[in-house]
This record gives sequence, C-alpha cells and structure tokens, in this order.
Amino acid sequence: MIRRLFILALLIGTAAGSAWLLKWLSEDPGGTTLVDRHIPDYYMEDFTTVTMKKDGKPKNKLSAVYMAHYPDDDATELLEPRMEIFREDALPLYITAEKGWVDGTGDVIRLHGVVKMWVYDEKGNPTLEVNTTGAKVLLNEEYAETEQYATIATKGSTITGTGIRAYLPERRLEVIKHEKTTINAAADS
Repeated sequence: MIRRLFILALLIGTAAGSAWLLKWLSEDPGGTTLVDRHIPDYYMEDFTTVTMKKDGKPKNKLSAVYMAHYPDDDATELLEPRMEIFREDALPLYITAEKGWVDGTGDVIRLHGVVKMWVYDEKGNPTLEVNTTGAKVLLNEEYAETEQYATIATKGSTITGTGIRAYLPERRLEVIKHEKTTINAAADS
C-alpha cells in the first residue's frame, strides 16, 4: 500500500513538474506579446495595391517584392517598392527605391537607399528624372521631399543640389540648396 501511494505521489509530482516546465518554457521572459514587440504579424511577397479616387479612377499604385506589417506601430516595411502616382491632366509619376516604410495611416511613405523618380512622355522617353538616396512622400497631399543630395535631369538641363520639395499637382520642384545647373545645348536644337 505504501509503495502504491509513493508511486502515485511520484506520478502526481512528475505531472505537476512537467506542467510547470512546459508553461515556463512557452512564456516570453519579458512578458511581452506579439503586439509589444516589433515582429511582423503578416507579410506578402510580390504584392500590388491600388488606391482609388472617389470618382473610381486610380489615385496611386504601390507594388513591392516583399512587405511586412508590424502591429506595434501599425507600420509596413517594403523591399524594392515601386509607386505610380496618377495625376490630373498629366502623365503618371513613377518612384522606385531599395526599401520603404509606410506609416499606419497609409499616407506617409519613407523611401531609403537609391531612390529614383521619373515621368515619361507619350513615347516612353523620360522627361524628368530625379535621383537621390532617401525621400518622403505624402500621398494625400501629393507632395514629395528629400533632404539628401539629388540630381534632377530634364531634356534640357541637369540640376544638382541638396534638398528638394516636389509639389505634384503644380508640377513644381524646389531645390533647397542649389549647387549647379547645366544646360544641354543639344536640347535647344
């Protein structure tokens, strides 16, 4: 009888110890959850999303090789983002970058690494090309800016400087710290 009680007590103790050990191993030592840590809750590969205007026409298109959403700050990180911003009475503006980050509202996009913005004419030739190493795009305000060194090339000129503001509806670029302008004489002929 004592032997059976001893074996029963040993089994109960082993079960309780196993349950405690399993609970201890499955807990995060900091007591944080997925939302508290900067860990993605979902990701997608080779995705494209299109935002529409109230009249049903496309406003902008965003694609990327990879995207990951983070619930702690509701941000989305992008690898090789590609944007197409559709404009009233003008051809679309294209933007590419090595990496990107979209805030929780979906309005602010920060681009990192090699950033390129351009506009094609009806024949597919670039009429404007901007090259820099970082930029911020405000989609709802149709505005883009960089504080980095940039080169702006058009058919007739090349402008270099640090810091650019782009007012997309007005089709206006503002160079904050102008460095140099080169006029292409062949463009005049």
